[in-house]
Amino acid sequence: MSFALFIDVMGVQQALVGGRSRSSESRARFEKCTAQLTRFHDDLAGAIEAVDSMQVPRFVAEFSDSAYIVDDRFAPVALTGILMMRRALRHDYPLRGGIGVGTFSHETSGVRTGKEQRIWSTSSFLGGAIVTAYQAERSAVPGMRILLHKTVMLRNAEPFVKPYAVPLEAGEADPNTGHELRFWKAAEAEIAKNRLNEFRQQQRLSPRADRHYGATIAAYGRFAVDRRDLPLVGPALWLRREDDDEPDGES
Repeated sequence: MSFALFIDVMGVQQALVGGRSRSSESRARFEKCTAQLTRFHDDLAGAIEAVDSMQVPRFVAEFSDSAYIVDDRFAPVALTGILMMRRALRHDYPLRGGIGVGTFSHETSGVRTGKEQRIWSTSSFLGGAIVTAYQAERSAVPGMRILLHKTVMLRNAEPFVKPYAVPLEAGEADPNTGHELRFWKAAEAEIAKNRLNEFRQQQRLSPRADRHYGATIAAYGRFAVDRRDLPLVGPALWLRREDDDEPDGES
């Protein structure tokens, strides 16, 4: 059995095809989206490098605005998710994810090129872990959060499931998920909530998009009263800095 994390940058489709169709505005939206996704992929590479050498996941598949991370243990996929959610807030892009568990098989990966400038990219993998991670991310529960498929909680003897998982707010649970991943320590959560509010106010959000921010802020509020430690997760020192462009050694 394997654990899988599916993470997805939110709002990409709307950014690319929404709004007015004038070429100058479409180009500006495209360039902004490209820069955001470049940041996402840089952050993923940095997160994998920052994970302790004993917790590096064994499989990573990147796509344009999403990625799958898979390992036989819960900790490597959860740690990658925690670091990615923290980096997404730091670099101002909305990220969401789901963790599942089940079978997994990697069939083939590679790129072929031809004389006709054709590029053929292949990444073939499948399994119950992939399906349940996707189901958790696609659940009706709103917010920039990482949701845990109910099958994950059936394996709560797995190291780090209990300290990382928190129940959803009453009324939020759906058939696929009833818990989420905690990615802020109590002392960090209130500052993170303020940072998220600042990001929220910088945007012109539709009511549907704004709903995700409200749900995320409520989740951060619950993290703020959870005094348990986050094992293997270093402090987010950048949260307390006005200029956070410089690396701070966050694990």
